[in-house]
This record gives sequence, structure tokens and C-alpha cells, in this order.
Amino acid sequence: MLGQKLNARKREIKNRGYLNQLKRSEQVPAVIYGKGEEAVPISLEKRQLNRIFNVHGSRGIFSLEIEGESQPMMTLIREIQRNPVSGQLIHLDFLSVNLNEKINSNVGVLLGGEEEVMKKGGILQAGLKEVQVLCFPQDLPEYLSADISSLEIGDTLHVADLIVPAEVEILTEAEAVIASILAPSKATAGEEEGVEGAGEGEEAEEKPEQ
Repeated sequence: MLGQKLNARKREIKNRGYLNQLKRSEQVPAVIYGKGEEAVPISLEKRQLNRIFNVHGSRGIFSLEIEGESQPMMTLIREIQRNPVSGQLIHLDFLSVNLNEKINSNVGVLLGGEEEVMKKGGILQAGLKEVQVLCFPQDLPEYLSADISSLEIGDTLHVADLIVPAEVEILTEAEAVIASILAPSKATAGEEEGVEGAGEGEEAEEKPEQ
């Protein structure tokens, strides 16, 4: 089956007490949005969500098996809300997709080979952590990988340097920086400038209190 399977059931939109009751029963409230379609409120099992997210991540297609519906709904996760203290899932937003229509989506960039860069005395300065792509939902990659092990001090990796599947078109500007390799002295200087700037900002904020 295409996409990771998630079991869900429709729910009514009620007051906060109802949502708290869902949470106590280890259910996570969610909403499915779609182009030209009414939003569908649902709930999902927290245990199943955590298991799938831990193994497969939260990117890619999810096949929602909604109780009472004969056909699964193909979706992408657009937003995840978590408790800022515990990190527990609070709410999800899904986007229903048509497998025959291309979509815009952000895809994370995974850098590999930093150890080799460090052996050469270089320091990695990360740039963009994700890029925007256009493709059919079933062709959406979980991430794009980039090997930086061959980069030398002073080298820069741009979006145009990423290896992308033929089915995927990158919409992010080609010259946008993914990673730069700095000499230790330059990296340290940049950090010191940041600290000094922060100190000046703190002084400016403290003066009105005096």
C-alpha cells in the first residue's frame, strides 16, 4: 500500500472539555484539509503515531484509514503541534492530495561527511535545512542527502549541487547556500561577533530599567 497507514475516526468539533477527554484516552485530535473541500476533524491513536514517527518520520504520504469510509485518504502532514515542555503530540493538520496532481512541499536536507571535513581542520556552517520542491505526491522524497566529505576549507555547497531524483523539481533558488566550510579562525570570529552583538542588545534593554 502506498504511504504509511494510520487508523483514524471522525470526531465532532466540541468544547475544550471534549478535547481534554480525547487526550486522556490517548487520542490526538487532527483536521484534514483539502483543496475546495470542507475540513474533516478526526482523531488518531497517539501510540500508533509515535511508533510510525519514530521509525519513518513525519514526512511523505500517509494513508488514512478512516473508520466508516470504504477508501483510504492519501494525505501529507502540514503541521504538527507538540507540548513545548513534554514534547507530546497535541494536534495534527493533514492535507489531502490527489496522486495525479503535483504538489509544492518542503523537503529536509541531510548532510553527511562532516567528520571528514573536521579531519581537514574545517568547520561546518549549515545553511538551508530544507528546500521547496514540486512533484507528484508519490514521488516526494523523505529528504535530500548531500555528501560534504570532499569539500575543502572555503568551499560552499549550493542548492544547485544537490542530487535530486528526475521526478522532482527544486523550486528553491539554485544559488541558495546549503553548507559552507570555514577555517577555525573565521568561525570563532563569527561567534565572537554574535556574542558582542548580543551583549550590546542586552545593555540597550537594561538601560530603561535603571
